[in-house]
Amino acid sequence: MTYDVIVVGGGITGLVSSFYLTLRGKRVLLLEKNPRWGGNIKTYSDGRYTFEEGPQTILANSPAVWDLIRRLNAPVCKANPSSQLRFIYKREKLIPIPLKPWEFFTSPLVGFKAKVKLLKEFFVKPSQKEDESVAEFTIRHFGEEFLKYFIQPFVSGIYAGDSKKLSVRYAFPKLYEIERRYGSLLKAFLKERRVAPKGELISFAGGLSTLIKLLAEKVKEKRLQTEVLSVEKSGNLYKVKTNAGNYYSRKVVLTTPAYITAKLLGKIFPPAKELEKITYPRVAVVSLSFPKIGLRGFGFLNAEGLKILGAIFVSSLFENRCPPEEDCVSVFLCGETQEEVCRLGEGEILKLAKGEIEKVFPQIGEFRFEKVTLWERSIPQYTLGYGKFYKIEEELKKKEPNLFIAGNFFGGSSLAKCIEKGKKLGESL
Repeated sequence: MTYDVIVVGGGITGLVSSFYLTLRGKRVLLLEKNPRWGGNIKTYSDGRYTFEEGPQTILANSPAVWDLIRRLNAPVCKANPSSQLRFIYKREKLIPIPLKPWEFFTSPLVGFKAKVKLLKEFFVKPSQKEDESVAEFTIRHFGEEFLKYFIQPFVSGIYAGDSKKLSVRYAFPKLYEIERRYGSLLKAFLKERRVAPKGELISFAGGLSTLIKLLAEKVKEKRLQTEVLSVEKSGNLYKVKTNAGNYYSRKVVLTTPAYITAKLLGKIFPPAKELEKITYPRVAVVSLSFPKIGLRGFGFLNAEGLKILGAIFVSSLFENRCPPEEDCVSVFLCGETQEEVCRLGEGEILKLAKGEIEKVFPQIGEFRFEKVTLWERSIPQYTLGYGKFYKIEEELKKKEPNLFIAGNFFGGSSLAKCIEKGKKLGESL
């Protein structure tokens, strides 16, 4: 039996691409080595509590997201309006993050010198470097204080990464392009704010796994617990070798992580072995619930004084995530900047997370729910020099035009970007 397309990896990108291929009448086979669909999307729900153990929300700032929702008739839950309120933990208290650039001038988040530097940003010229770290980029534009109390916490929240290691060109390509065009980021904001797409934070009734379930139901031919061992040429077709036998197709889409993609392409395209060098830090997500204390807002990021990256106020964000007399949070730890924490065991991580949250909210009396989820390899790090990996992808396109790399280590790792990528592949192959 020959398929039009075999999709390897049953995460969000693999499911979305398979769904759109199916809509077009293509014969598609979706393969996943784990016993469940969704990849890093994993929702815990027991009737009383609903927690995301991986990504927490989708920022629906792309037409692709809304097109998918419409086609699936997915039960969308929009975040509460208070989700715009976000905090930085500094000097043992939560400080609101300014929603507009000029609000930084009255914010205690940064000092007088940083505010003067902010004014000078209007005269910053584009860098001549082809690649630059997020830290270097930020210091040039806004200074070290702005880096410490805003950008590094932000980087920890998105990538669990280190701003000194991440490439602004590849981790934040929009910032890179804006600087190339305007020089000043503030100048660009003032010129483009009226046309910039505004996204909504969303989830679904029952959590993000509801979207995964709806997608999986629409894909006719799919296999769980089917590990792909290699992808090889077989005449004009591709032979996909698995632990359950061989499958053949005209085209193959790999939505697997970089370290697995490198292994699968070992025979057919040896240069792909370099993809093993893409790093994925360990991340822990600790889900906690406690008697209601009136949480409000999206959550906070840690700038100093805590051994956690930050926390999301789950009960403030969406309705019906815990009993009405309780508040619940998701606490994030480890990542590139917390090596000591990354060496801790599950029990120690739980104890640490509870202790740090109690520092922020001393009024917590007891914990009524607690759960730890460990991701040994979480989010791909778009580090300095990342362009060499994109060159590998370009070489593969020339050598094997019917073999596609679509993991979240290319083109962005957000759920919206993954949906965009999956839709584009599903509508074009």
